[in-house]
Amino acid sequence: MTSAPGAGTPSMSWEGIEEALNRARGESARVSLRLADLERNVARGMLQGAGPVGRTRERWERAERGIHRLWTLYATFEEVIEQASLLHGSGGDEISVREALSHVLTGPSVAFALDGGTEHLSLAEATARMSAYSEEAAGTVAEVEAAWAVLHPKLGGLEALWQEIGSLTGMVGGDEEEHDHLRTELASLGDTVRRDPLALVTADGTVDTSGLERARTRLEHTAGELRDALRMCDSYDESVERLLWAIDDAEEKVGRTAALRRHVAEAVAVPAPIEVVDRVPSLREDVAEMAELRAQGRWRELGTLHGRLQRAVHETVDDLAERSENLEGLLERRSELRGRLDDYRTRAARLGPAEDERLLAEHRRAHRALWEGPADLREATAALSAYRDALRQRTGSGRGSNRTTPGAGASEG
Repeated sequence: MTSAPGAGTPSMSWEGIEEALNRARGESARVSLRLADLERNVARGMLQGAGPVGRTRERWERAERGIHRLWTLYATFEEVIEQASLLHGSGGDEISVREALSHVLTGPSVAFALDGGTEHLSLAEATARMSAYSEEAAGTVAEVEAAWAVLHPKLGGLEALWQEIGSLTGMVGGDEEEHDHLRTELASLGDTVRRDPLALVTADGTVDTSGLERARTRLEHTAGELRDALRMCDSYDESVERLLWAIDDAEEKVGRTAALRRHVAEAVAVPAPIEVVDRVPSLREDVAEMAELRAQGRWRELGTLHGRLQRAVHETVDDLAERSENLEGLLERRSELRGRLDDYRTRAARLGPAEDERLLAEHRRAHRALWEGPADLREATAALSAYRDALRQRTGSGRGSNRTTPGAGASEG
C-alpha cells in the first residue's frame, strides 16, 4: 500500500515519529467512532427503509457516497497505520527505518481508489478527507433528525385525529367515504414527512409546518362536528330543552330592551335611539328544523345546527346587552347635559339682574333642546358650549355687582 521512500521526504526524529504515529492512531479511533455512530443512527436506518425522494433523496445519495468513500479510505488508512506500527517495531537499521517511517507518516502513503483512479494522500490529507465525508453525512442525518423532531409529533397528532374521526363516524352511522379527501391529504402529508422531510426545511433552517397546521384545522373541524353529532345521539332531548330555555331568556331580554328603546325614544330624538332586532323567531324556526333532522337520522347535520344555534343565542344576548347599554347611555347623557345647564344657570344668576341677552338666548336654546319634547342632544351640546363661552366672557368683563368668581382664566368650577 506504500510507495518507496521519496528522496524529498526528510527523516524525522524518533520523538517526531512517536508523536505522528500516536496522532494518526488517535485520528483512526475518532473516525471509527464516527462510522459506528452513523451505522447505529436511527434516522439513517429510517431513511434507508423509507426510500427517500425529492430533495432528501439528493442529499442522502450524496451522503451515502461520502459514507462509502469514508469506509474505503478508512480501511486504507488503517493499513498504513498498521504498516507504520510494524516498521516501528521491526528493529531494523535505525536510519532506514526512520526514513521509511518518515515517508509513511508524512508522505503520500495512502493510496485511495476513487472513481476508477487512485489518488495518493498523506495521512494528514486522508484525515481531512475523512472528516469532510463524515461531517457531510452527519450533517445530512442531523438535519433530517431535526426536521423529523418537529414534523413527526404533528403528524402523529393528525393521525390520532383521523382515527378519532373514523371511530366517531361509525358511532353516528356515517359514511367513511365522505372523508376521503381528508384521508388523501393526510396520506400525502405523511409521505412527505417520512420520505422527503428536507422539502419542508426553509432556507433559514426552520421547518415549515403550515401544511400540517391547515390539515389539523380541517380534521379538528370534522372531528368537532362528529362529536357534536354523537352528543345529539346521546342527549338530544336534554340539549334541545337547554337550548329552548336559553331562547326563552333571550326573548325576555328582547322585550325589556324594546321597552327601554320606546322609553328612550320618548326622551331623546337626536341621535335616534338604536333599533332593537328580534332574532328569536328565527331561532325558534331553527329549533323546529332540528326535530326534522332527528327524524331523518341526520345526526351530523343536527350536531352542526345545534352548535350554530348555541352560538347564535349567545350572540343575540350579547347584542341585546350592548344595545341596552347604548340606550341607557342616551338617558345618562341627557341627565348630564341637564345638570350642566342648571350649573351654568346658577353661575349666570350670580351676575345679578344685568345678565346680558346672549346668555339668556343660549340658555333658552339649550333649555328648549333638553326640556321641550324629546331631547336633541347634539343641539343641546352645541348650545351649552356657546352658553359656557358667553358666561366666561361675562364673568371676565368686570360687570355685575354680585360676581363671585375670579377674573379671566378661572376654572369653570
